[in-house]
Amino acid sequence: MIKNLTDWKTQVYDYNTELIKLLDEKTNLNYLYFGFEIFDGKAIEAPEILFLGINPGRGNGNAEKKILETDQISYLDIFDEVENYRRDYPNTYHLAEKTIKFFRMLNWGEEKILDVFQKKVVKTNFFHLATANMNDLKSVISSVGYWDTYFSRSAYFAIQLINILKPKVVILEGKSVFDYIVTECYQKKVWNDNNYGYLFDGVNNTHIIGYKRSGFTNKNAESFTNKLKEIFE
Repeated sequence: MIKNLTDWKTQVYDYNTELIKLLDEKTNLNYLYFGFEIFDGKAIEAPEILFLGINPGRGNGNAEKKILETDQISYLDIFDEVENYRRDYPNTYHLAEKTIKFFRMLNWGEEKILDVFQKKVVKTNFFHLATANMNDLKSVISSVGYWDTYFSRSAYFAIQLINILKPKVVILEGKSVFDYIVTECYQKKVWNDNNYGYLFDGVNNTHIIGYKRSGFTNKNAESFTNKLKEIFE
């Protein structure tokens, strides 16, 4: 049983270390994964916002990485090194750009955005194994007959993190992770025609909201950010 954030970090780090060991020994698809990353930035108690993506992506292609935390959430890098960030982390950059755009649409000034993302945000993913995309992730895990177990364990860790941190809002970055968390774990069907979904977790007093990353129109983005405004007001 996971008791607190420190315990969560230890168990998740150990689990991913063992997973890498299993893959290194048994799969012939080693070229498709690049270690693991658990938190993008620092893990803090009682954050205002918990971002939950699907998986870390390839990153810089370092096959040996075993990352628990980083110095700061990478989304802030776009303020200082836009061109380098675009070049080195093309997939993450577009997600970061979209995320910051949402908060600008809330009429948050740059100073407030920086302050919140530096001090009150936690960013992690449903899966922690680093692959270029979900197809590669499924191929690697399925090649050792481990997909169902891996999914169940990842879901358990994600829900436990929400229960431990009790953030004001969980932002689910994509339809897939929304389905995994809300539809499968909470067993609620709350996706709407504006390509986002919302659920209030009364036990943790947490707002859970997610959006579709692809094909997200300006109208849908406005609907999504209007819901965010309601949450933060």
